[in-house]
Amino acid sequence: MKIEDDTLNFTQMFRRGKELSRIKHHERVIVSGMGGSGIGGNIASALCHQGNSLQITPWKNYGLPAWTKSKDCVICISYSGNTAETLSAAKEAIRLGCKLEVITTGGKLEKLASENNCSITKVEKGHQPRAALPLLLTPLLYKLGIPDLDNQIEEIRKLPIREERAQEIAGKLKGRIPCIYANGVMMPVAYRWRCQIEENAKQLAFHHEIPEMNHNEIVGWENPPENFAVVLIRDSKEDEIIRKRFNATEKVAWESKGEANLEVVEIMAEGKSLLVRMMSCVLLGDLVSLKLAEMNGVDPTPVTVIENLKTELDGK
Repeated sequence: MKIEDDTLNFTQMFRRGKELSRIKHHERVIVSGMGGSGIGGNIASALCHQGNSLQITPWKNYGLPAWTKSKDCVICISYSGNTAETLSAAKEAIRLGCKLEVITTGGKLEKLASENNCSITKVEKGHQPRAALPLLLTPLLYKLGIPDLDNQIEEIRKLPIREERAQEIAGKLKGRIPCIYANGVMMPVAYRWRCQIEENAKQLAFHHEIPEMNHNEIVGWENPPENFAVVLIRDSKEDEIIRKRFNATEKVAWESKGEANLEVVEIMAEGKSLLVRMMSCVLLGDLVSLKLAEMNGVDPTPVTVIENLKTELDGK
């Protein structure tokens, strides 16, 4: 399926999953996944930092963290089921005796899990992994026991598709390198924006966190290049001290740089719950990346460089 169609259908790809069993008796959960299959781990970690007793660690490498114990739960997510790093993590989880659960369409990961009597959640095929975020994220959140998830999914399904706003933002980012800033729980959204712009629009982007950038990167804006742009992803329920940080940073770093023709775009998350606010920004960013792809004259679906890298690694 074309990535453009999946993005326009983003909200409707979130579906209730009451039949999914919740993970129990585990304080630590490691979520292994790469690229579009792995962003769900970042989102889940941010959500669980807001009151869930589970400690969620996103893992984006081969194997597992050195501190992993048999009492830990490992959830491996690979849309294709053939991601090398995720397969490595699953094998290590089995070796250590961890509880292993997988979310996939099939492939080697399903075979490995089946051979070792591990829990398998299968999702539908036919999508680009990065466009399948709702299909991969929803079962993960059910497994983690995110409170009131049914109602949050219904709210997500009602989010508007803001194509005009996306077109406007894309116009400000065309021909520029976006530097995307967020705070805390919204950092996975900033990372998603970066990755979608890079994969769909074939255009470099960077991201960093406020307030951390106030102690280093902000100095680099004393002499901003002409082809950079700033994107601020903010939460309507951010703490007062963070609100002050954003406003002060914008005033000191960017408002005084009018002569540099610097574009500054501010995105405010919409929704009652954190998950809905995150998804409102994710959806907008996905749309922006597609509008940028159109402006750049590129097809958003293929990721030829990634495929070439896999071929090189396989020695073909």
